[in-house]
Amino acid sequence: MNTLIIDTTYESCSASIVDNNMHCYYSFNDANKLQSETITEVVFDVIDKSGVSLRDINNIIVTNGPGNFTSIRVGVSFALGVAKGISLPLYSLSSLELLSIFSDKEISIDKKFISIMPSRAEEFFVQAFDNNGNRITDILKTTKNDLEKKFSPEEYFAVINSLQKEIIHLDSFDLISRSFKDMSLDLMFCLEKKKIKLNKLKDINYFSEPAAEKVKSSWYMKKIK
Repeated sequence: MNTLIIDTTYESCSASIVDNNMHCYYSFNDANKLQSETITEVVFDVIDKSGVSLRDINNIIVTNGPGNFTSIRVGVSFALGVAKGISLPLYSLSSLELLSIFSDKEISIDKKFISIMPSRAEEFFVQAFDNNGNRITDILKTTKNDLEKKFSPEEYFAVINSLQKEIIHLDSFDLISRSFKDMSLDLMFCLEKKKIKLNKLKDINYFSEPAAEKVKSSWYMKKIK
């Protein structure tokens, strides 16, 4: 199964293809360029690298937040257009969930962890998971100063996207920095082994769940099972 994975939840635009042999090909844009201007280039670049034609793609996975609504809309709209254009199933998960999926024992067996991505100014989007990758909290929005009060560095380590390591400075936490390529491979491995299940993305819906209302941000994309 050939899967196209797209993420535009922050300033960068990333795309990967994991092919039938579990080989992963990856491309991303310069964060100084608008995602709307580069997403087509990024996706077709990864298609060229993989040698897989668009018609050979079996399904698409897109991250649906949290983050800036315009950024999310770029990725979701592009994925919807391709999926509808060539009749492909489209699945979604949050970028924090993507950070949390490990295919091996890279996770410490005695510590929980938090997936973190930048929001605005000194704020972060955060979600906590146990050492088996099960969600402990909903997606939360917090300041750097409040982060340690909510999640003790003695009990949690932090997982971040490697593209954001120059932005996220958390000296108190043990950090695991993950590339989009590694996350894509782990995601597909866990799907293949039926360790996780994704929801199909239906449409965009603001503040339609309590979690979205708590965050008070337009990151939420409605999903159906």
